[in-house]
Amino acid sequence: MSYVEYGKTKDKKEQKQVNVRKAYIINRLPYITQYVNNHYQEELNLALIANKCNISKEYLARFFKKEMELTVETYLNNVRVEHAYQELKKQKKNLTQVAIDNGFSSIRTMNRAFEKL
Repeated sequence: MSYVEYGKTKDKKEQKQVNVRKAYIINRLPYITQYVNNHYQEELNLALIANKCNISKEYLARFFKKEMELTVETYLNNVRVEHAYQELKKQKKNLTQVAIDNGFSSIRTMNRAFEKL
């Protein structure tokens, strides 16, 4: 086998690994974000989300940060803020109820999330 042939085989193998990685990301990322979007009103944390996705919380934190360029916690708070904002525009509930209904532990936590976003 010549060096050129070996290089072609190596390139195909590397390309296949890249394609497998892309498929993994394409499948894993929507699963994580969909889970967060469907359960934002619940008490969520990194460990719980990782458990639902069958990965370690350390891996989830690294993977999500790399692919989304923000932390899982920031993403979760952004989802909650968006829902709280829509609720505040449409309904006349008190702030405490809006915060609790959208997964925040308190008004203060919701206010901080609004400020960060």
